Amino acid sequence: MGSSRPLHHIASLDGLAFGRLINNPAQAVLNSSKHISNGNSQTWRFQPGTYTPKQVVEQVAPLLNSLVAQLGRDRPGAVPSRKVLIDGLQECLATVGRSSTLPLGHVSQLSGDSARKEIAGQAEKIGSLLVRYAQEVSSSDGVNSRMVIRSPCEGHVWSRDSANLLVGSRSNGNLMQVYNEWLHQLVLLRDGLLPFENFDEVRLNIKPDSAPGTRPLEDIRPKFMTQIMTAGVKRETIIDVAKILTASSLPSRGYGFQYASGMVMPVSLLTGNSSVLLRYIPATVDDSEQQELLFDYQDKDYFSIPRTEIKPPLETIPSTSSSPFAGKSSIISKLTSSSLAIEKPSTAKASSQIRNIKLLGAFDDGKNFSVDLGQVARGLRYAHRVSSSNTKTDNSASPRLSSVGLHKASDILALPNMVTSTGTADDIRLHAIQADSPIVRLALLGKLYPENVVLLDGEQGALSRALGVGKGFGPQFAIVGGGEAAKEV
Repeated sequence: MGSSRPLHHIASLDGLAFGRLINNPAQAVLNSSKHISNGNSQTWRFQPGTYTPKQVVEQVAPLLNSLVAQLGRDRPGAVPSRKVLIDGLQECLATVGRSSTLPLGHVSQLSGDSARKEIAGQAEKIGSLLVRYAQEVSSSDGVNSRMVIRSPCEGHVWSRDSANLLVGSRSNGNLMQVYNEWLHQLVLLRDGLLPFENFDEVRLNIKPDSAPGTRPLEDIRPKFMTQIMTAGVKRETIIDVAKILTASSLPSRGYGFQYASGMVMPVSLLTGNSSVLLRYIPATVDDSEQQELLFDYQDKDYFSIPRTEIKPPLETIPSTSSSPFAGKSSIISKLTSSSLAIEKPSTAKASSQIRNIKLLGAFDDGKNFSVDLGQVARGLRYAHRVSSSNTKTDNSASPRLSSVGLHKASDILALPNMVTSTGTADDIRLHAIQADSPIVRLALLGKLYPENVVLLDGEQGALSRALGVGKGFGPQFAIVGGGEAAKEV
């Protein structure tokens, strides 16, 4: 790894170094007019390269500008054709209305369903931004008064004003296809940016051997839209969509990846919350010739991972205890070192593009751990979060809870396989572990079987706040401290 580039640090992991920053991730040619064949050519081409979302809008702007030029002058007092057509784009990118290509406006009224709410919020923000970019592009960029294009109907419902303009006497069949192509390119751009929390920062990699512009998204779009509209948004689909315009050579699934312009990681790993979104980071972790790397789970199915029964607790306390670890420094593990390591999978059939990331650490008692970061991501996904402001308790929800077992984090992390509890010993229904740092908390999430794990953001009153949270059967694991809970249960 070249030493000339500064290290990238992950704040949520106590500033652990992970990769090196890219000095100049954007390498696109800014003059979009260069990407329109001039002279006697009648065609439009999208030049391969690396682009910001704004630059993609600039690359497709000649479609709109050439269309407006061929429509000719507007009648005095009439709304300008350019405004009519951009307003039509705005209606298509909206989440409500007859022309909406992603009608999710009602989702904000639903209880629960946080994933769809996140996607709906993304769609609204991205749509507004793309419309603004379209309005800001110069109307003279890349004008080609001879442009002819073949763009099959994509089923988008045009706004009434756009339809009236394009089926009127000033238009023709070719101009309808030019508008369809411009509209479709930007609808696909919106869809391709949905997985990214920082969508305006991501660098898109348009390859020369792919369909023009954003059209490579067409194959996965129906699957993605179906999941969004039917409340079944899958994380593997979100990451596969994110790869299409960034790292299209990578295999399916995984939880993150690297490509020439940076890497993409789950927001949940970087913030500790339960977001389904991804974040673009202008850094790379591997400078080998293999630029596109998939960060994959060490174990494809965590349900099949062997499990180890947790050892008896170091101490047992009443479930009514408000400060379970007060004055018990011997039960609190102190982290002395930590790091992230990238490894090639040990399986012979693994693709050369796949990497596993390990969270490593050592404690003051001499014990150490190695946890798969992919399993940490799973643990975050399934964990139940309780914040300090949530003081509601429901003792009736756990009628068998009579005592709590206190455990040391280093003891649990030193055990092999996934750690679980059958709940047969000494009527211990809640196992509590103190995490003295965000790294320890994440490591525990990657070690405990992700079925009934509760995250508590503080010690005071922690156990009472854990009652009634999670599934109603089987023992619970409560990780106390180590980071603020992202949301209330």
